[in-house]
This record gives sequence, C-alpha cells and structure tokens, in this order.
Amino acid sequence: MAKTKELTLEEKLKEAIIPKEEQPYEIPENWEWVKLGKITDIISGGTPSTEKKEYYENGIIPWITPKDLSKYKSKYIFNGNKNITELGLKNSSARLLPKNSVLLSSRAPIGYVVICKQEVTTNQGFKSFKPSNTYIPEFLYYYLSNSKGYLESIATGTTFKELSGEKVKIICFPLPSLEEQKRIVEKLDSMFEKINRAKELIQEAKENIENRKESILNKAFRGELTVEWRKNNQTEDAIELLKSINDEKIKNWEQECVEAEKNGKKKPSKAKIEEIQNMIISKEEEPYEVPKNWKWVKLGKITNIISGGTPSTEKKENYENGTIPWITPKDLSKYKSKYILSGNKNITELGLKNSSARLLPKNSVLLSSRAPIGYVVICKQEVATNQGFKSFEPSFLYIPEFLYYYLLNSKGYLESIATGTTFKELSGEKVKTIYFPLPPLKEQKEIVRILDEILEKESKIKELIELEEAIELLEKSILDKAFRGKLGTQNKDDEPAIKLLKKIL
Repeated sequence: MAKTKELTLEEKLKEAIIPKEEQPYEIPENWEWVKLGKITDIISGGTPSTEKKEYYENGIIPWITPKDLSKYKSKYIFNGNKNITELGLKNSSARLLPKNSVLLSSRAPIGYVVICKQEVTTNQGFKSFKPSNTYIPEFLYYYLSNSKGYLESIATGTTFKELSGEKVKIICFPLPSLEEQKRIVEKLDSMFEKINRAKELIQEAKENIENRKESILNKAFRGELTVEWRKNNQTEDAIELLKSINDEKIKNWEQECVEAEKNGKKKPSKAKIEEIQNMIISKEEEPYEVPKNWKWVKLGKITNIISGGTPSTEKKENYENGTIPWITPKDLSKYKSKYILSGNKNITELGLKNSSARLLPKNSVLLSSRAPIGYVVICKQEVATNQGFKSFEPSFLYIPEFLYYYLLNSKGYLESIATGTTFKELSGEKVKTIYFPLPPLKEQKEIVRILDEILEKESKIKELIELEEAIELLEKSILDKAFRGKLGTQNKDDEPAIKLLKKIL
C-alpha cells in the first residue's frame, strides 16, 4: 500500500490560508484569513437510541441539544437538560468534547454558540470546535456569534437548512496573534457586560409596563377605576340602556317603512323585539362581580358581528385601482395605534361585491379571529377586512373605545374559547357569546378617559423596543469592528499570525 505523501509546510499554509481574492473583507496586515477546518478539529454529535433506558438512566455525561440554547444567555455552558451514560456514548455517534470546546448549532436553528466549561457531548444538531493553540475559545465564540447571516447563507437542505461538516471546515476566519485575540476579547467582554445589563433593564421595564397595563385594564372592567366618580355622579342603570334597544329597533323599522313606501317598495318585516332578560347573563354565570348599575351581556345581543372575506387574487379587477381599504391581521402585526384608516391593500367595488367581504362603517371595532387571535383596532373610515376578522358594528349601547379596551384585555379568554386543529379560530357563534360588562354610557366615557390618560403614560414600550433595536445595531457594529482590527487594540510588536500558523501546521 502506497504511503500518503507528507505535505510541506508551504503546501499546508497554501491550503489553510484563503487567497486574497476570496477574502470577505480587509483585515490588518499581520492577521491572516484562514479556513477553520485547517486550524482545529470539527466534531459532529449524535443521539443515543431513546428506546434504551440504559443509555440515559443515571447518566452523568452532559448531552446538549439546540433546544437547550433557545433562551440561553450565557457565554459558557456546563450541561443541558439531559445526560447520557457511558454506554449511550459508546453506542452512538455522539463524541466527548473537551473543556473549552466551542459548540455551534448547525440546524434547527443555525447559529447558537456556547463554550463548554467541562467535558460534554451534543446531539447531531451541532458542529463543535475542539480547543486549538491558534485561537482562544472566546475569540471564536464572538466571531461565530456575529456570523449568523453568513452561516445561514452557506447552509444547504430542502426540508430544513443545515451546515454540513464540509461547509463548516471552509468557514473563513480572521486570525490575529493570540495577544491581540486576548485584548479584543477583554474589550468585548467589558463592552458586552454593560450592553447586556442595559438589555436586562429594558426587558424588566417592558415586563413592568405590561404588568401595570394588565392591572389597570382589569381594574377598569371591574369598575374599580371609577369608584369615586360613581359617588359624585348619578347615572342610570345599564338595564335602562338595554331597554332602549327595542325602542331603537322600532324607530329604525319605522324609518325603513317610510323609505320603502316613498320608493314604492315592499315594507320590511316588523322589527324583532328582544326580551331584556334574554340579553342579560344570569348572576351565577357572571365571570366576576361588577358595580350594581352595570350588567353582564353577550356581545351578540347588543351589536352586529360581521365576518370578512378575500376577493379572488386571480382577478386584477378586484384589486387594481381599488379605493376601499382592505385590512388583514398581518397589517396589525406591528401596529401600535388604537385607530386605523387603511391596510396595505385596497379592493374595488367589484371585489367587494364578488366576495364575502363586507363594508364596515366608521367606528366599527375590528378583532382578529385567527392567525393570530386578539389584534384589536377601531376603523376611522369605512373599511373591509379579510376572513381573519370578526368585527363589531357601532352600537349606541357602548362607545367603540370601551369595547376596544375590553377586547384588548381579553386575549387570553378569547384564545381559550377558540377552536380548530390546524390553527385556532374564533367562530362567529363563539364571538356572539363573549361576555361583556356593560356600564352606563357616561361611565364608559369616564373609563375610556382614564384609560387614555394612564395608558398614554404607560405606552413607553415602543420607545423601549426602538432602544433595543439601537442596541442590537451597536452590538453588530462593535463586533464588525472587532474582526476588522478596528477596536483600537492592535500592537505593532505582536508577531504576525503567519508565525502562529507555522507553529501548529
């Protein structure tokens, strides 16, 4: 059998160093662009058979999966959620990784990075880098943490993207001297300690604001925000408000009759009179106690609930030059305002006519009923929606803002009454049965006034999110500078990286 010819140092260097024309960006003269696979061993993981208890039971070898890192914030890791046994290690493709190995998740998802601080194993969702004399682990950790986009771009696969061992071996890596690596890591550690603390404070503030918001809304719909107001203001009982529904129905019917007679048309059927007791929820069914002059009702008894629809996308005439605002849940995914005038698309009169979409009057309250459930907004002009909404036409029994705030505070409840297997959805029948605490109109207005005032002060989350985004850009900028040699850490007396390569190749 012919003996494999030993490569010369020059040949090894040629294989390791990335040619000038292939280098991703310019780095200092005494650094070198190298292929990671030429300066360290790259190890895949494996999963022992889950059917054999002896591979896991009483195991003492930490076994890490990408799932263990989904919300993991530390740079270092000691163990995951499971251990495996020596037998499990022996009878799988899992490999024991030495302390200070750098673990990179290579699928589902790509780009989690940690440094192990004791011997560990991983599943097949990792490509891990054994310690090397050419880099310190933290330097590689920061580089890979800043390379998620690049790593995803070189991944392959159809069902899901994955970084193969061969792809990982050719990852471009900017290699400075070990002294420079240490200085860069020290500087990054110092900077990111402050940045991470700032992020923690922002997260705490966001959670506090959300908790306060929830508490305020809960108090509002229990009548706790207007205790003093009720003492100083006489209002009718909500039952009087409900009684006026039938008066309004008769009034509207009479008006329709007049219009029909004027136009020579057939008179409409007489208005259906609703028994007040049928509109009110019984005492034993009430979700919680409200003031005596409030009444619990079902929303379907006090307003019309309208579904939406989507005109055929194959017909241009349904959309082209359309003037009717058409709103989808997607339009509300990052929408912060209480009111809306339009979405990303308009439809035409023809599109409206040839679909189940309905024209909703100004001040209708729109509730997304699927994908996801719980977006709420008030339209400030006539709009239509797709089938992802159940919308509430204006009613003289409530002001739109009062219903808006109530639905906003009811997301958990709305999700709990939704049904479906592929995705959860609120049906029209379910929406009709939503329990709604109905105060007198004057008190509704006062509650809305208080909520507007308080929640305006509490609406700092948008600012905090913008600050988070600014911090993320700062992180990216710092890391970009670090791996371009622009952090101000260079020392011209450092030995060139080429000498480091020659020592280890």
